[in-house]
Amino acid sequence: MNVSFPKCNQAGTEFVISTTDDLQEKVNYLSEDFPVAIFTQTYHHAASDSTPFHWHNELQLNWVSEGELEYCINGDSLRLSGDKILLVKDHQLHSSRTTEKDTCSLCINFSPDIFHPMILKHYIRPFLENENFTSSIQLLNPGQINILESLLDQTSEPLGYFSIVNFLSQVFEELIRSFDEKPDQNDKEEKELFQSMLSFVHSHYQDPLAVRQIAAYGIINKNRCTDLFRKYTRLSPIKYLNEYRLYMAKNLILNTKKPISEISADVGYNQISHFIEQFRGAYGLSPLNTGTSLLVSLLIVPAVYHKSDPFLLLLKAL
Repeated sequence: MNVSFPKCNQAGTEFVISTTDDLQEKVNYLSEDFPVAIFTQTYHHAASDSTPFHWHNELQLNWVSEGELEYCINGDSLRLSGDKILLVKDHQLHSSRTTEKDTCSLCINFSPDIFHPMILKHYIRPFLENENFTSSIQLLNPGQINILESLLDQTSEPLGYFSIVNFLSQVFEELIRSFDEKPDQNDKEEKELFQSMLSFVHSHYQDPLAVRQIAAYGIINKNRCTDLFRKYTRLSPIKYLNEYRLYMAKNLILNTKKPISEISADVGYNQISHFIEQFRGAYGLSPLNTGTSLLVSLLIVPAVYHKSDPFLLLLKAL
């Protein structure tokens, strides 16, 4: 079953999330002087809408106004509904999908530079430098829900900059007060090990890789390597490798005029027939299709996202 991106709306303009080759989300700020991006997302459950794994330089606040979303952040799954917000730290790999019904959400991507320099220097920056913080869920009070609801109406006047900063300041004040610092050196080392193997895959996906080579790069055995990939991506190392190859192939189809036979070889497939079969399974159409229909389909249909196995492509190396 093919799965599509949720539809996004920013100030009346519809779009789908786009990323760079390394899956950094492209963000359009309200203005160059105010590094905040506010947009809504509409997930259709019948289409199994999903936002694939990605990361961004900004922090991101997520609120579900209708329905429920399941997020996966660095291998951890959580569910978000209307009485809570989710704050995701910058450079954290995360994805989201609808669970049981159509869902609407609000996203606020922002740079910490929006805060007053004194608050930024003495409170925000030191907190964000804490490696134990990657994301947080907070309960909302009625006043905060009213503020978020006012942002859903894209036809109304945008909320004043002061109100946005004030709301985000409340979020950080509560977060800093309640955050429980419990350093976990083993967890940190495990993530660094996994990230190093992931970077190896991204650098050598064109080569004929096997699990033993990926494990050898991390100086661990194959079982440990497989366990780490399943923990953080819910995919085996080879399944992850194949998904990444297909993603790179899609980019080549969209952005170059190379023949399919050359693209197949460029992303590591020895047999074009196997590549075509895998590509059709992921995107629901053959890469041999020609014309605008193929390009449009690839732009709006990212990949197959199994309900228990979200598609993971990239973890930004720290």
